[in-house]
Amino acid sequence: MELTLERIEQKVGAQTHLYALDLTLVPRAVTVLLGATQAGKTSLMRVMAGLDAPSAGRVRADGRDVTGMPVRERNVAMVYQQFINYPSMTVADNIASPLRLRRESGIDARVRELATRLHIESFL
Repeated sequence: MELTLERIEQKVGAQTHLYALDLTLVPRAVTVLLGATQAGKTSLMRVMAGLDAPSAGRVRADGRDVTGMPVRERNVAMVYQQFINYPSMTVADNIASPLRLRRESGIDARVRELATRLHIESFL
């Protein structure tokens, strides 16, 4: 999937969290977002995932405008710094969780493929 941000801005009251930016994420690539504390990393991720609405601009997934689309209808997710999102679940189950929600097929193979790409096979 290609995720494109067009002139995204984020303001909370009088405070600017994100200045206008354009960004296109390469499909099937692992993208890392790095920056200093309060540089806007979390704000940007929350806008991409649909957890927060941008003050201006558009979010497109494969060319489709998903800016106002509910989170559950998007094919976008974010992973926080904590390794396991759900501590009561295994690493494999954490990776498989969104795939199961979308009722995808070949989940076990997809989990192994992603773990290999991330070099975390030993944690499965």
